[in-house]
Amino acid sequence: MKRKRVAAIVLVVVSVCVIAQATASVWDGIYSAGQAKRGESLYAKECASCHGAALEGRGQAPALSGAEFTANWNGMTVGDLFEKIQSSMPADQPGRLSGDQNAAILAFILSFNKFPAAITELSSDPKRLRQIRIEAARPK
Repeated sequence: MKRKRVAAIVLVVVSVCVIAQATASVWDGIYSAGQAKRGESLYAKECASCHGAALEGRGQAPALSGAEFTANWNGMTVGDLFEKIQSSMPADQPGRLSGDQNAAILAFILSFNKFPAAITELSSDPKRLRQIRIEAARPK
């Protein structure tokens, strides 16, 4: 009985720590407009042939905009999305782009999806990015 109680307490503490780690949101302005602009040209060169010029997705390549995109990533972190891009894109040469290039592309994706910009650029540090939640709707 005591072991179960300790296990339950540990589970609660771990859950609280995980929730506390993701304290920021995509609605807080996590990228700069200039970074998104750089990302737009990188996206056009490196991503649009598969994901579409309007980020609408094509064939096996998922949409990176709109309701489908936000539904797929809602509740995840920006770090999850960044790591997916970093490790598997572009499809013909995964990992070819630098962290800064992928952060710029991600800033463009966020901008295209109408998440607000700020002054600070989006980091390319996955640990920092895992602290930012993707939320489909603006929190109240």
